[in-house]
Amino acid sequence: MPALEIEGVTKVYPNLRKALDGVSFSCHEGVFGLLGPNGAGKSTLMRILAGSLDFESGRVSLDGQHDVRRHPAEWRRRLGFMPQSFDFVPHLTALEYLDQCALLGGFAPRALRPRMMELLERVNLTDAAHRRGADFSRGMKQRLAAAAAFLCDPLLVLLDEPTAGLDPRERILFRELVTDLSRGRVVLLSTHIVPDVERCCEQVAVIREGRLLFHGRAEQLARRAEGNVWECAVDEQTAAALEQERRLVRLRPSGGAAIARAVGEVSPLPEAKPVEPTLEDGYVLLVNAAATPPEALSP
Repeated sequence: MPALEIEGVTKVYPNLRKALDGVSFSCHEGVFGLLGPNGAGKSTLMRILAGSLDFESGRVSLDGQHDVRRHPAEWRRRLGFMPQSFDFVPHLTALEYLDQCALLGGFAPRALRPRMMELLERVNLTDAAHRRGADFSRGMKQRLAAAAAFLCDPLLVLLDEPTAGLDPRERILFRELVTDLSRGRVVLLSTHIVPDVERCCEQVAVIREGRLLFHGRAEQLARRAEGNVWECAVDEQTAAALEQERRLVRLRPSGGAAIARAVGEVSPLPEAKPVEPTLEDGYVLLVNAAATPPEALSP
């Protein structure tokens, strides 16, 4: 069973800002969620795992034998990567782009043509196979990038904010695709969108300001909020106060009013009712627990 091991990875930028501070966790076969707010260090870690960014200390290995530093060529052959920013060459068609990806992966494009067509169908781009990238919307480019990440049958797939630019229907289809294609490989899904992780990841890691806050099963993170999740009708001023206090998880309309979902040991209002926690509740409670991130917590 494939396994990705990240051991004590530290990255310091020239301005002495520590983007990653001794991050350690492991991922096994299936989809693994990497959660964190913007600026947490997720993209820095993904670039390190992609082999495009060096780091000061630590070790990254795949299957206990391939090291991102010591075996860069072998690492790249086993890697599929969907970056957060995807620059698609505008004069290439979708198929021509996948041909280029096949060549870079060491495969003859003709040998992978059936898989290309299968993946284009899975990401709903069959009709666009011969269209040039200049005509693609952002969502279409995102879906093509996802197809390219899985094209060469990689052992490790990195997906950095993969649902950016997708509409709700496309996001559902994308999650189904990732879950289906994760068999026999490690898929690391980095995002700040909790529902993406909640629906396709059994395991999750949370980082904030470069430090690991949690590593374990998704339901274990949700249970951390047990007894600390509340719902109540609120006015605009109360909702703003809850947001200022970093307790607000979300607002939803209900019969002309707004229902606030909030976290915290103390009820936000006397009439608030306790509710069952979700992964999002556990995540919000964890990352907002203190101004200074705590030491890495075990499940």
